[in-house]
Amino acid sequence: MKTWIRTLKPFFTCITVATATLLLVSTPLHAQVFPRGNGIAFTGKTQFDMYVQIGDWKDMPQDLDSFRLTTLQQFEQTLLNEGIRRRSANRNYLVCAVQATRSGNAIAYTTSVEYWELENTKVNSLLWQHSSINTIASNRFNEQLVVGECSTRILAEWSRWNPTTDL
Repeated sequence: MKTWIRTLKPFFTCITVATATLLLVSTPLHAQVFPRGNGIAFTGKTQFDMYVQIGDWKDMPQDLDSFRLTTLQQFEQTLLNEGIRRRSANRNYLVCAVQATRSGNAIAYTTSVEYWELENTKVNSLLWQHSSINTIASNRFNEQLVVGECSTRILAEWSRWNPTTDL
């Protein structure tokens, strides 16, 4: 019996590695939307509370707090220009999350825009998320870049479910 198991172990290892490789090759590593089709939750929504969250901020030349505040102000204005208003303490909550690490003259960073429904007495629900990972020259990384990525993603999905929203 032990011989049989020893014979099958390399086979199962090979199958596991092959399956993992196929999953990695077939999955885009630069962007992800979760959950697909759940953008329908945006239907009829024109007011959200908004927040810019900075997770990892390693060796970055910009001050974390001023970068976050400027990014939030620009994010809010960009969405307002398209008919989405900020309303503090709203249960519908948009988060533009960023993480960045500088190494030499390059910055590796992630951006993620998330739509949460906040509950007072229940667990908060992540209804929609779109993320990406990128690298860029350090002199090109700024608030406008992050705002552009977060707002472009949210507006594309929001517009899909609110094609004729009146301002």
